[in-house]
Amino acid sequence: MKKCILLLAAVMMAMSLAACTPTPEKNAAQATVPSSETIKADTMEERNKGNENLPVYATVAIYRIKKNGDGLLQEMESLETEELDAQAIIDLMIQYEILNEGTEIISFDEGTEGIGTLNLNQITDAEDDLQIRLVVQSIVNTFTENYELEGLILQENGEVYTIDSIESEEDGTMYYDSDYRNMAE
Repeated sequence: MKKCILLLAAVMMAMSLAACTPTPEKNAAQATVPSSETIKADTMEERNKGNENLPVYATVAIYRIKKNGDGLLQEMESLETEELDAQAIIDLMIQYEILNEGTEIISFDEGTEGIGTLNLNQITDAEDDLQIRLVVQSIVNTFTENYELEGLILQENGEVYTIDSIESEEDGTMYYDSDYRNMAE
């Protein structure tokens, strides 16, 4: 009986070894070079294929005041228009409570040499120097980034608006502040 069991075990081992041994056909199939078919990139155009009727919105960066009031945070928002709209940006800044309700653009000129001019009917009624600086730098950073300006001349009812805590040129041009995250210093 022991011999029969040993013989049966030997036959099963031989069969399993024969079944697991790779054959030349298997080796050839595994070694084939992958086909040179084109792999399509995963792009927004590819993802939105068939959605041509969906509206395209302009995306803007809004620099809002941090909750602790010591700097600014950048927020990305979509306008409900395809093109940049300065008043829509101002409206977003009102929603973020950067500007007061009722703030409107009197005029906005992108300029010819990278210096824009933004004329608002009001800028801020804050009395704290840091709060005023945060509001002004928020406007300057928001408009210089979205309109790709080198600088911005900020006006309130046609008068050039400058503050001592933000460096500006003689004509009132103010520039993007890359240290916007911590302005309390």
